[in-house]
Amino acid sequence: MTAYKHAIPLSVLTLAITHALSGSVLAAPPDAGQVIQEMEQPRMQPAPASDLEFDIQTSKSTDIPPGGPQVTINTIRFSGNTVFTEQQLLIALGDVVGNRYDLAGLRALTDRITAYYRENDYPFARAWLPAQTMTGGNLRIEIVEGNYGEAKTIGDDEEIIASAQRFLDNLEPGAVIEGKVLERATLILNDQPGIRAVPIIRPGQMPGTGDLNVHVKRESLFGGQVSVDNHGNRYTGRERAKVSLYANSPFLFGDQLTLSGLYSQEDMWFGGLGYNLPLGTDGLRANVGYSHTYYELGEEYASLQSHGTARVTSVGLSYPVIRSRQLNVRLSGTYQHKKLRDEVDSVTTREDTSSDTLPISVGFDLRDSLYGGGITYGSLGWTPGDLDLDSGLLATDSTTAKTDGGFDKFNFDVARLQALPRKFTFFGRVSAQWTDDNLNSSEGFGIGGATGVRAYPSGEGYGDKGILGQAELRYALAPAFAPYVFYDSGRVTTNAQPWDNSVNHRSLSGAGAGMRINQDNWDFDAGVAWSLHGGAPESDTEDENPKLWVQGKYRF
Repeated sequence: MTAYKHAIPLSVLTLAITHALSGSVLAAPPDAGQVIQEMEQPRMQPAPASDLEFDIQTSKSTDIPPGGPQVTINTIRFSGNTVFTEQQLLIALGDVVGNRYDLAGLRALTDRITAYYRENDYPFARAWLPAQTMTGGNLRIEIVEGNYGEAKTIGDDEEIIASAQRFLDNLEPGAVIEGKVLERATLILNDQPGIRAVPIIRPGQMPGTGDLNVHVKRESLFGGQVSVDNHGNRYTGRERAKVSLYANSPFLFGDQLTLSGLYSQEDMWFGGLGYNLPLGTDGLRANVGYSHTYYELGEEYASLQSHGTARVTSVGLSYPVIRSRQLNVRLSGTYQHKKLRDEVDSVTTREDTSSDTLPISVGFDLRDSLYGGGITYGSLGWTPGDLDLDSGLLATDSTTAKTDGGFDKFNFDVARLQALPRKFTFFGRVSAQWTDDNLNSSEGFGIGGATGVRAYPSGEGYGDKGILGQAELRYALAPAFAPYVFYDSGRVTTNAQPWDNSVNHRSLSGAGAGMRINQDNWDFDAGVAWSLHGGAPESDTEDENPKLWVQGKYRF
């Protein structure tokens, strides 16, 4: 078996394969570690765009026509400003002292101050001209920076209103209304599972104040998704059916309970249970999860009677360092404990592996108007961990891969979705993993399959480190139909620290075309890919060229 996966005694595996397949030469079959890796690699998607909008109800100032008497400005004084100093405001006005202005020109100066405040994220500030004689050319500009009168939640459900109000407690009456603070608070409230928040800002009872009323309602208590695809490994089941369910706020305001399951044609099954909840009102969330996977090897490996299990327990925290409609940055840390078991009944062998890891990642998404608009999103991650092999594996591992003990790996995954003219969009993605340690298969990096080089099967091109690049050109044929063409390329290093003279690198590339259909609650994606570089698959005896991928989903 490929040593980076785990150090199975080669003589035992060779005997089993020879007995089962009468001399056929096959690559190493998937094990429990690789099975959960393939389960954990959905296509990365950007965070959904926020549809939160502010309903701002303010009165508009009247226009002043140019003309009339003019005055020469000798000095300018400001009142009402607390955010910016007088010197900062004078710099914002520019070189105006000594110039002559009519009333419309003086109004234009106040507009500059208003614009300066709003450019610096104070959207409700306003500068105006109070009644004055301007004796000696002394101009006075009054500034209303915009303060909270009150900030409260409204709606039909008193229990939800009371719980949601805590998310606005940092918007204190009398504080200056700062756009990013207001946006963060209302977005975090809107982020709570199953909750819809609509903020409305109107003039307050006191001059210069604004009242924030956030209409809060419950959108959904339960929901989920069912899907079928052929994205699995042929030996553990290519055709798969999946279901995921969720319950919003089942115990507390803002918590969520999730349940997921999968079953394949080769009797592989997966079950997962997760729970997450808010800790406080500033976006910090805690999550716990448990999953159990059972697999059996079929097809050419069926006679081995090989099967195994993977149990993963996790607990973690996530926090939105930046939360806005344009830019989001989220920090996450999760402790994971994995217990893996692989058994071959035909030769009565059993191997147990466990690991403890602490993946720490920074996820981000940035929306911009560059060249027609687009979104850049991705994550950067570091995973320190410790692997513990049973005594049988440890004896072989100590003279080969040396995976037992501590390890570190680093991950990089960044994508760009760019609008183009004439209904086209471009998608580009780069994903990579780097390590200086030989890793267990549960920590490996794969470049084949439906989310990698699509011309190759799931399980192809696994190793300790590698890089994957993808490019797609999409066309909006109709609102629900989007044909696309693509190119994928990747390279993987099997063992970060090789110990023999075997080939230690694999490069793959392919191209193809497909169609995505998104209609109401239905999603469908079908694509066909041809290999361009890399030769025949090494993880599968079937050489399908082209390779067909199909997936259908229904959300409810």
